[in-house]
Amino acid sequence: MRDLRTQEIRKHLTEVALRLFDDNGYDAVSVDNIAAIAGVSQRTFFRYFQSKDDLVLQYERSLHARLLAALAQRPPEEGPVTALRSAYLETATTTAGHRARIRRRGQLLAASPALRSRASGERTAGVDDITGVLALRRSGTDPGEYEWQLRVIATALSAVAAEAWTRWVFHGGDTDPADQLAEAFSLLTSGWDLLDE
Repeated sequence: MRDLRTQEIRKHLTEVALRLFDDNGYDAVSVDNIAAIAGVSQRTFFRYFQSKDDLVLQYERSLHARLLAALAQRPPEEGPVTALRSAYLETATTTAGHRARIRRRGQLLAASPALRSRASGERTAGVDDITGVLALRRSGTDPGEYEWQLRVIATALSAVAAEAWTRWVFHGGDTDPADQLAEAFSLLTSGWDLLDE
């Protein structure tokens, strides 16, 4: 019962904050504003979020956790590129009812240089997590050179995923973000020669 109440309060705070950010701009809204409109104290706000940045970044963090879980569940016989690409596509698949809200968060991130910088830093640090899960899938191999290769794979696919995500946020319409991501991965794997023509 308590977990349900916690989820309800987090959701309420998030909805109020996003509405305020839409109306006034991210930088013009304070934690005081969010708490007042939500009908809670600042102390209550800080019980659920460390800052307004954390409130916005919670979705990206949950996506990252889902990505790592999906990657860990991939069949062990899959190579690292196939496994990571499949995990990204699984994680990016979104129901139609959630797309507008997700796009709104993405646009909010893009509009705030401070938020964009923080999200980029977290994505860069997330490459370590991805590399670690990929390495665990290859237990028994020398981590030295192979770990470097896994890091290159994780970095490349993470960069492609971030760019596909940004494109979807601003140009995706009602499509599933996984479709934009699949197109970007296809360009990465087979499109280089076409770009040379």
